[in-house]
Amino acid sequence: MTLSRQSIQSVSALIKAMAGILIFSIGLADTVNAETTRHKTKWNVRFGVIPVGKATFKIEFNDETYSMTASGKTVGVAEMVSPGKGRAKSSGLINGDKVMAIQHEAIYIEEKKKKNKKSTLEMEFEDGAVKTVSIEPKKKKRKKKSRKWVQIEEEQLSSVIDPGSSIIVPVAPEDVKNPRAVCNRVLNVYDGDTRFDIKLKYKYIKTISTEGYEGDAFVCQLRYIPVSGHKKNQKNINYMRDNEGIEIWLAPMENSSLFTPIRIEVPTWIGKFTAMPVFFGTSAK
Repeated sequence: MTLSRQSIQSVSALIKAMAGILIFSIGLADTVNAETTRHKTKWNVRFGVIPVGKATFKIEFNDETYSMTASGKTVGVAEMVSPGKGRAKSSGLINGDKVMAIQHEAIYIEEKKKKNKKSTLEMEFEDGAVKTVSIEPKKKKRKKKSRKWVQIEEEQLSSVIDPGSSIIVPVAPEDVKNPRAVCNRVLNVYDGDTRFDIKLKYKYIKTISTEGYEGDAFVCQLRYIPVSGHKKNQKNINYMRDNEGIEIWLAPMENSSLFTPIRIEVPTWIGKFTAMPVFFGTSAK
């Protein structure tokens, strides 16, 4: 499998998107108690057999709260052609089989020869609704207000979570062995720029083994549903919307009824993107 410069740049963009959708503690992390569990997931990211990225998630949680930090970077040929790295933080509350976001921040740095390009995002939520959003560099509002874009309505920013919080999947303790209770759900997500839904649907059970974990994973189909904030008839948006092959494998974090991704597979027009676990388990602080 060979990748052109344009293809590798597309890979880099997909890694950045993954960081926005999946990989990205503030406030709550400072107040955790002795019952807090600390979990870590480490992934190698590949296109086909070609290494293109690495990602690490650290999640702290108890019965009522969660906090998560994440980092990722391009490697290999992607690092040579279109280098970049990102980190993110999210925190919130656990409410039954849902989470309620409180804070989210993300930083992505596109590394250039002359000067690095840095993008930052900070968001706060209140009662499930977006309270404040700060993005740097600021985007041109005039462009986003044109008829070429799907406008975001105020009511679409209620009952939403940030991308980082979407990797925390709680279920009732009696449902930890029920794959449909784990998978079948719709997550309403706002990333500071666009509103989209993530629809999960149970497919099958797969045994998976990596350092820290050996056991079953519930494989869910993931459908990306654009809602607003995106450009109309944009090729990549339409492709992701119509992509029925995306899979997210969910496994339980230690001694809990909280699930999180252990493996992700995203088929694209240039090959399959796979986040493969190299560690999944308890983490020291």
